[in-house]
Parts: sequence; structure tokens; C-alpha cells
Amino acid sequence: MKPSWFPCLVFLCMLLLSALGGRKNKYYPGELLLEECWGQPKTNDCVKKCSRTFKCVYRNHTCCWTYCGNICAENGKFFERK
Repeated sequence: MKPSWFPCLVFLCMLLLSALGGRKNKYYPGELLLEECWGQPKTNDCVKKCSRTFKCVYRNHTCCWTYCGNICAENGKFFERK
């Protein structure tokens, strides 16, 4: 292999690595905050997990943290302090 091919090969590898990595999404600081659920969720509530970005796929649900992890709780169900 000629030495003149080496810089081209390095450039091609770096170009492929940057292209395959994609762009990262930037989130606002308040967007990734979690609330605490103030109730005792049942086992069927613990099945509804949040995404890594604390979003819920269920309608009228909010991501909050409990003893069983980050779950999607129905709005107003676990958020009032007892």
C-alpha cells in the first residue's frame, strides 16, 4: 500500500464514523426533570415504563419515579401528596 493512500483511508474512516453516528438531540434543562409519584403504584402501574428521555407513549400520562423505577402514571393519580 502506498503512503499516499493512508491519509485518504483515514479521512474515509473518519467520514464514515461521523456519518453513522448521526446528530444528537439537544434537550432543554427542564425537559428531563422527573416528579415523584406520591402514592403506592400497583404492579400493573409498574409495567408502564417511561422512555429514556422520560416521555410516555400513553395519552394523559406523565413520567414519574417510584420504588419500581420510572413509570408513566395517569395525570392526577399519584401526584397529590397524601
